[in-house]
Amino acid sequence: MKRMNGLLRNSSWPGSLVKRQHQTSGGKQPGEDIRQLRKDMDLAAERRKEARATEAAEKEAAMLKTRVHKCIGEREKLLQKRIESGASEQQKETLRSLMGCLMTGIRKRCAESVMAAFCKAKAQAGENKIRKMLKKCAEKCSQGARRPSADGIDKLSQRKGLEDKSQPKRNRYAEKLEQCMASEWREVCAARQNLSPEEQAEMVRMHECLCNQVKENCRQLVIKEMCHEAGGEHPRKRRSARKSQKKSKETETQIAAKAKSSPEVEKCVDAQLQSVQSFIKSLSENDATSVQDISECARIRLRKKCEAEIQQRKAQQEASQKGTAATVNQELLKNFRECLYKKLGGPHEIQPGRKVTIAGAGAVGMGCAMALLCQGVTNHLALYDVKEDWMAAERLDLLHGSLFVNNPRIEQCTGVAATKDSRVVVVTAGARPTGNETRLDVAQKSADIVKTLMPRLLEQSPRATFVIVSNPSDVMAWVARKVTNLPPERCFSTGCHLDTARFRLFIGQLLGIAPRSVHGFVIGEHGGSSVPLWSTVSVGGVRLQEILPVIGTPKDPMHWSTVHKDVVAAAFKVSAVKGYTNWAIGLTIADVVSAMFEDSNRVLSLATNVQGICGVQEEVFMSIPCVVCAHGIAAIVRPHLSDWEKDQLQKSAKILLEAQRGIKM
Repeated sequence: MKRMNGLLRNSSWPGSLVKRQHQTSGGKQPGEDIRQLRKDMDLAAERRKEARATEAAEKEAAMLKTRVHKCIGEREKLLQKRIESGASEQQKETLRSLMGCLMTGIRKRCAESVMAAFCKAKAQAGENKIRKMLKKCAEKCSQGARRPSADGIDKLSQRKGLEDKSQPKRNRYAEKLEQCMASEWREVCAARQNLSPEEQAEMVRMHECLCNQVKENCRQLVIKEMCHEAGGEHPRKRRSARKSQKKSKETETQIAAKAKSSPEVEKCVDAQLQSVQSFIKSLSENDATSVQDISECARIRLRKKCEAEIQQRKAQQEASQKGTAATVNQELLKNFRECLYKKLGGPHEIQPGRKVTIAGAGAVGMGCAMALLCQGVTNHLALYDVKEDWMAAERLDLLHGSLFVNNPRIEQCTGVAATKDSRVVVVTAGARPTGNETRLDVAQKSADIVKTLMPRLLEQSPRATFVIVSNPSDVMAWVARKVTNLPPERCFSTGCHLDTARFRLFIGQLLGIAPRSVHGFVIGEHGGSSVPLWSTVSVGGVRLQEILPVIGTPKDPMHWSTVHKDVVAAAFKVSAVKGYTNWAIGLTIADVVSAMFEDSNRVLSLATNVQGICGVQEEVFMSIPCVVCAHGIAAIVRPHLSDWEKDQLQKSAKILLEAQRGIKM
C-alpha cells in the first residue's frame, strides 16, 4: 500500500529498486514508465470526456428536433385553416400541392424560436445552480459569518482559472480536482452576470461556503472518474458512430440533378404559379418569409406535377389514336369474364358497421349466434323471436359468457326495433321437420311465418342483406324476395353450401386427404334432389373424373354415388337423435357472413334466382356457385356440366318450381 501511495504522488522509489528498474528497462530514466502511463491515462480520460460530450450533444439535438417538429405541426394546422378560409377552390388545389414550399419560412421561425428558448433555459439552469448552492450555504452558515471584501469572488474566479506552471506537478487527483474547480468557477462567474444585485451580494458574503460546495462536488466527480479509469477503457464506440455519420452525410449529398424542362412544362408552371402568387405574397408578409424562396420551391414542385400531367395527356392521346395492346387485352378479359360468370346488379349501398340480426332464437338461431361470436365474425348481435321470455334468456346466457368472446354487444330484446340498422339479417324462423317429414313438407308453414316477418325486418334495416335459413331454404328465399321485392343479390339462402362442405368431408375421409384440399360443388335443391358435380371434384389439381370417367353415375363400379347419399342423409341421422341440427348450419352462416364482411369475392354454393343459367327458363331459387361480395352476391358462375349433371339439375329445378307454385302467397 505504501508503494502504491508513492506511485500516485510521483515520489521516488527506494534506491536499490530504482537501480534494478533502470537496469531491466534498457537504459530508461527512472520514472519514464510512470510518465508514459500517466500520459496514456490522461489521453484515455480525454477520449471519454469527448464521448460524453458527443452523447450529450446528440441528446440535445434530438430534443430540439422534437420541439421543432411540434412547433411546425401547430403552425401547419393554422396555415391550412387560413388556406381553407381565404382562398378560392382553384387556389386551394394548387396551394395544397405547394404546402412544403409555404412551410419554408415557418420551419425557419420554429427553429429560431426553439433555439432561443433552449439557450435561455441553459442560462437559467446556471442561475438556478447558483441559487441552489446559496440556499445550502444559507442553511449552514450563521448570520454572524465573516464578510469578505466585495471583489473576493472575482479574485477567486481569476485565481481558479490560472495555473502556476512554475510549481512542481502534484499527484493526478490534485491536478484533476484543480481543473474541475476551475471549470466550475468559470461557469459560476458566467452565470453570475445575470443574477440580481441582491443575489450577487449574497454570493460575495457566502463565497467561502460556495468554495466548499464546488470543491465537494468536484471531489466526487474526480473520484468517480479515477475509479472508472482504474477499471480499464471501454470498447471504442466513437469509430462506429463516425462511420454511421459518414454514411448519413453521403446519402444526404446524393441529390438528383435537375433536368431541363420543355417550354410546354414551363408554361404550365408559370400559369399555375401565377394563380396563387397573391396568396403566397400575403402569407410571406404575415409569416416573415421570403417570396423568392417560396416561389423557387413552388416551381420545383409544380414542374414535377406539370410533367406528370403532360405525360399522362400524351399517353391518352396515343392510346386514342393508335390503340394499344392494353386496351385490346382489357376487352378480351371482359369477354372472358362474361363467359365465366353472369354479373348481377350492384354495387348497392351498404349499411355501416357489422351488426348481425338473427330472427329466430331457436336451436338453429343460437347455433348461428355462437358461431358468429366464437369465430370473431362480428361483435354486435341482435336477437328477435316471438317468444320474448325465451329470447331474453338466450341473450342473458350469451352475455354471461361474453368475457370469453371479446365482450360482444347484444341488443336488448325490445321486439323488432332491436334489429334496426343491421348489415346482415339471418332468418332462421320457421317450421321444423319432424319424424319422416322432408324440408318441402313444411314449406307452407314456414312461408306463412316468413311472409309476416320479412316486411317488418326490412322496414328496420332497409340497406341490409338477408340470408334465409328457414326450411326449405331455397323456397323460403324465393318467398322472402317476393314479399319484399328485394334484388336476388341481397336476398338469398345458404342453399347447398353446407351440402358442399359435407361432400368434401366424406370424399376426403375416403381418400385420406384434408377436406380443404378437396374441391368440388353440390348444386340444386338443399335436400334430396341436390346434384353433386363430380366433373368439378379435384384433389391437388387432378380431376377425379380423369381417373374414373363414370364416377358418381349409375355405371360407376366403385359406387361413389353413395357419398352423395350420405350427404343427403346426414341431416336426418343427426335429427333422428337430437331432433334438429344446429352447429353445422351455424358455422355455415358464419362462413357466408365472413365472406361478405371481408368483400372476399369467394365462390360459394348459394341459392339464388338461376333463371337463364344452365338451361333453366323459369324463376327458380336453387343453389349454384356464386361470387360473394360486400353487399351479397356479385355474380353467378356458369358451370360446365356433363350430360348426366344437366339432367339431374333439370329434375331438381322442376321439384323446386312445383314447391314454389304450391305456396299460397
